[in-house]
Amino acid sequence: LTATSLQSKQRNQPPHKTDLSNTFIKMYKLAVIAALVASASAFAPSTQITRSTAIGQHIGSGGMADTRNPDTIQHEDPRKSISAAPSFEEYLKQRAGEGTTAAAPAAAAPAAAAPAAAAPAVGGGVASTLSGLQGAGHVWGADGIAVGKEESDIRGHDSFSKFTDACAAAGIDLDAAAYTIFAPTDSCLESYEKMRGPVTADVLKMHIVEGKIASSDIPSATLNSLNGPVTYRYAVRKHFVNDAIIGETTFGAGDDFPIDVEVGNSVIHTVGLCFGFY
Repeated sequence: LTATSLQSKQRNQPPHKTDLSNTFIKMYKLAVIAALVASASAFAPSTQITRSTAIGQHIGSGGMADTRNPDTIQHEDPRKSISAAPSFEEYLKQRAGEGTTAAAPAAAAPAAAAPAAAAPAVGGGVASTLSGLQGAGHVWGADGIAVGKEESDIRGHDSFSKFTDACAAAGIDLDAAAYTIFAPTDSCLESYEKMRGPVTADVLKMHIVEGKIASSDIPSATLNSLNGPVTYRYAVRKHFVNDAIIGETTFGAGDDFPIDVEVGNSVIHTVGLCFGFY
């Protein structure tokens, strides 16, 4: 045989078994590598470009946009006006009454729980009693963090001078008869002025109910104020008059809202929400 015929014969012969094994091993390795690459890609973070549509927002150190209270704006178009936002405590008080209606419940509401110790009778008139009455304690809330305070620490106590001064200016005599005075705190009247405007005589008269009514008798009593009826309702295990909680407890270690403060033929229950809101 010539050399040319020999090479032609070798080319026509089937491949050796060793060559087949080597080829299979290479293909297997390639398949394993491809599977590992695919698995790693599945867990790799996707690089996605996002565009922010926020205008004028400050991005904090955590990468989130800060939310800030907008400034109060009085616009000729009421839809473009921005009223002052309620305080944190006012928000919680309003939220406590959400999901309820002014209508009385089908079942009779339980009687209001009497305070652990009855408030002592105070000498003098209603106005002088309120001037010396210490209201509920106010907590620092989120503002306390910047000055090294806990959110539940007491910042101060409320008073009732705005109510008594406004009644005197409007010529309303708080000692003219036997009354139940739902005395609003200074802070809640300030919130009303910011959100609704001046506290008028009609609003003040809503807080003065005819007759002396103890807190435990409020659910069954007729509540006629000097400016018409006010509404009682029982909801979320609390007693409300015109959406103000009667016998409200405070946040932190401060005193609760005083109730059943007797002044002669009258009685005072302090409230943290102006009746004129609703």
